[in-house]
Amino acid sequence: MSQTENGEVPASLREAAISLSVREEVLDVLLEKIETDHYPSATMMDDVEALLTPWRKQEYAEILLDKIRQDRFPSRSLIQRLVRLSS
Repeated sequence: MSQTENGEVPASLREAAISLSVREEVLDVLLEKIETDHYPSATMMDDVEALLTPWRKQEYAEILLDKIRQDRFPSRSLIQRLVRLSS
């Protein structure tokens, strides 16, 4: 974080860092739930896709790929999510 001349971090930067931290924590929890739930909810996956940052996209894609690999008959919606993620 950048600091002002007197060594203080501007409030707007502090708030942005806190917001990003909370966003990453929520994303971590949701990704973990999607990974462990046999059939994760569409709403939860929608939330992840809304929060997803470019540097976490690959992690989410790998979770979806694993789910598709593990299921003998993977859901069409899960496959479509992965295809949308790749474009």
